[in-house]
Amino acid sequence: MDNCFDEEISVNPFQLNTIQLQARIKVHIAGRASGKSFGNGYELHDNIRQFPRGITTLTQRTYGQALTKTLPSTFKLLERFGLQRYNPKTKRGDYVVCQKPPSGFLTPLEKILSYDNAISFANGHTAVLLSQDTNSRGPNADFNITDEALTLDKEKFDSEVSPTNRGNEDIFGKYSKHPVMKHHGMLFTSSMPYTAEQKWLTEYAQYYEKEAGIRLFDTWNRIVKLQMNLIEAALQKDSRMFRDVWNEATRLRRTIAPFVSKDGVLFTLGNAFDNIRNLGMSYIITQYQHMELLTFMIEIMNLYLDKVDSCYYALDERHVYYNATNDSYIRDVADNTNYDFNELSKLDSRADIDCDPNAPIEITPDWGSKISLFEVAQERNFDFVTKTFRRTDNNINEFFVKPDEEPDVMINSLVDKFCAYYEHHVRKELIYYRDRYGDHHLANSKKSYNEKAIDRFISKGWTVNPKVHPGMEPPHHDKYLLWAYILKESDPRYPVKRFNANRCKYTLISMNNTRVIEDSNGKFKKDKRSEARKSVLPEEATHFGDAVDKRIWTKYSHLLKRSYGFVDPLI
Repeated sequence: MDNCFDEEISVNPFQLNTIQLQARIKVHIAGRASGKSFGNGYELHDNIRQFPRGITTLTQRTYGQALTKTLPSTFKLLERFGLQRYNPKTKRGDYVVCQKPPSGFLTPLEKILSYDNAISFANGHTAVLLSQDTNSRGPNADFNITDEALTLDKEKFDSEVSPTNRGNEDIFGKYSKHPVMKHHGMLFTSSMPYTAEQKWLTEYAQYYEKEAGIRLFDTWNRIVKLQMNLIEAALQKDSRMFRDVWNEATRLRRTIAPFVSKDGVLFTLGNAFDNIRNLGMSYIITQYQHMELLTFMIEIMNLYLDKVDSCYYALDERHVYYNATNDSYIRDVADNTNYDFNELSKLDSRADIDCDPNAPIEITPDWGSKISLFEVAQERNFDFVTKTFRRTDNNINEFFVKPDEEPDVMINSLVDKFCAYYEHHVRKELIYYRDRYGDHHLANSKKSYNEKAIDRFISKGWTVNPKVHPGMEPPHHDKYLLWAYILKESDPRYPVKRFNANRCKYTLISMNNTRVIEDSNGKFKKDKRSEARKSVLPEEATHFGDAVDKRIWTKYSHLLKRSYGFVDPLI
């Protein structure tokens, strides 16, 4: 344990924060290749030094996860710190794995009944592996480290692991002569949570807004969007754009500089751009070109996908699917282009297995001054979530344009984007659910938004069948009840609703960010204040949800009216 090492260990900004900022509870949420595994190794090494004869528990969902993912990277770093595995022949070394420590090692203050799942260090510090697939109740410990914390059963963790983090209070804690601040602390490292059950991790970040007025995740997602623009600038070899976007992303990053809360919590966010000096821009671009977009956004870019409390839409994992790629087609493209990644990045609707090329496509516009968009859907007799044959209504894609990003008028740009992607669609027939706002005539024009869009579709070879719901625009209360029936999936008269998570990410963000509130009459109402907030990007506001509402109401509201008389299914 007295080994010195002369190897210089360089750290990226994300890793530096884990070292410099001392806290009792640390939560590091970072994407793949960001260097977050460094935190586990560094924290364990720090515990070995600060808690001689103490215990660190290493908690995982399974032992397999610990042995194949967490420990290899952890001990690779420990070796760089100078720690070597014990050699029984030379009787030299600093630790042994899953066996009783040799006679020259000190033993922990807390008795260890079995060393089968323990790593013992020469100074008596012991790391005990806990697995939730068996029994995660371990010995009284001084610290806990959890890798890939989003996979945890949080209830089980709170009942089995947390109560054991209570050892040696008189040696290292507040009753000792030299208390260690981090004693009885915890480290959670994870990729970004993406389900409601995993959101307990992000709740640790609430102190940013409470103590400093920082809307952390709003700003973080803006940074991620800018970093996506960096990728595009690099692909286009636009050095000026790259420089300007880089400077703006750097400026925003400084506004969310990590700090420790008054209660001793440190919450940090990171992604591959934090580690760009080691990875290089080429790595990020390669991952971008190879991975499904939403997977890339979450796993590499660490995009935060939120779902507000009291959500207008009761979406859950039943309604979202991720894998709908036509692998045979993609393989053919790869073979025919000799794995030209530029060509593979230009895939069109032929790569989408959830798009039936011989069936009409249903689209719904939402026209606006800040953003104009299409939501794209099809009915199928196959459920891409359960892999069973049944009637489903699938959102399969989305398109949007903003006035400051398009060289042409928004209507033309939006239609052209759609037509380019579906160029090879066999049955060029659209069911077009009209936006009533879009029926208003444009300034200095005899035609409306909808008329100009339909004319352009026709000029591109598409047949257009306009649809519009009868009567006046329905109140939010009625649409809310219709959604409740559909998403509950308890009535066979309604189709099941599914969303392609890779293609419809902004639709899902929009819907998951939409709150339900009550008006003065006690009726349910959609909270649309996000459309006016400067901190919310237009593509993340309620616009996409509004478009989905239009089509769903037009197609299925008759079921609600005839069958139930607007009785709340949730009562």
